[in-house]
Amino acid sequence: MEETNLVEISKKIKELPTPDFIVQRIISIASDPQADIVELQEAVLQSPTLTAKILKLANSAYYALPNKVTKLSQAVNLLGFKTVRNLALSIFTVENYFNEKISNFNPYNFWIHLVATGVASELLAKYLNFFDKEEVFMCGILHDLGKIVMAHIMPEIFDMIIKVAEHEKISFCEAENLLSTYSHQQMGKMLFENWNMSDLVIETVTYHDNPLDSKKENFKKHLYIVNAANVTVNMVYYGYSGNYNIPMIQPEVWNFLGLNYNKYLSYFEEFKNNIEKYPEFINMKKVLQDLEV
Repeated sequence: MEETNLVEISKKIKELPTPDFIVQRIISIASDPQADIVELQEAVLQSPTLTAKILKLANSAYYALPNKVTKLSQAVNLLGFKTVRNLALSIFTVENYFNEKISNFNPYNFWIHLVATGVASELLAKYLNFFDKEEVFMCGILHDLGKIVMAHIMPEIFDMIIKVAEHEKISFCEAENLLSTYSHQQMGKMLFENWNMSDLVIETVTYHDNPLDSKKENFKKHLYIVNAANVTVNMVYYGYSGNYNIPMIQPEVWNFLGLNYNKYLSYFEEFKNNIEKYPEFINMKKVLQDLEV
């Protein structure tokens, strides 16, 4: 692709919604091991609307809290800093990137793919006894957002990719390669650099479809978990993300994560049986809109 096109794409990406000061502050506090609970509460409470939405989602079936939480302090204590951050980011994402209709593509189904990948990533981390489950949840939610970016700023090319993928029964990534276009992974990378997101998010977004190309060993397990979760979700929700092939976890990823048939089957069945039990996440846009009525 010509350099002039890259400049134009970069300019258009910078015009897309960026987390406001409050959400950025929440991200910063949640990433600071020295921060305390009061700092996070004060940041969230600057927006009563965001506070109400976080409380609504905190009381969802996904978190299975023993009692309903009515105060932000309860939510932070029970769920932790990073989960509150993930809720704030999820709210921002669904409200700002899922408002427009897209030709030949269902944004509602695509949101299901994103949130399901977050859930599947966190569940796989649990199966693997990996401590950083909140980080892989965040990376899972954000991993494919570059597709929405492409749909917004390059709608004709996006539409062509979707049609080629469906017609040829290949993945979105393979269709991009066939058409020699700028990839959704590259667009996601540019978007999250503009958001000043962590190196972990940027690395995962950049390589989630081709994890073996990543050179950063410190992010390898996060990346491989999100990759395996993404493959799993594409099995369950065929076509929701523009992928029309039969996905498989690469042997290198499978072996690195220490997966075996029984462990993976147990994980797959638990994910498949539970994902529909979280309507507040699947229908997040409607849930958030209902709060504003």
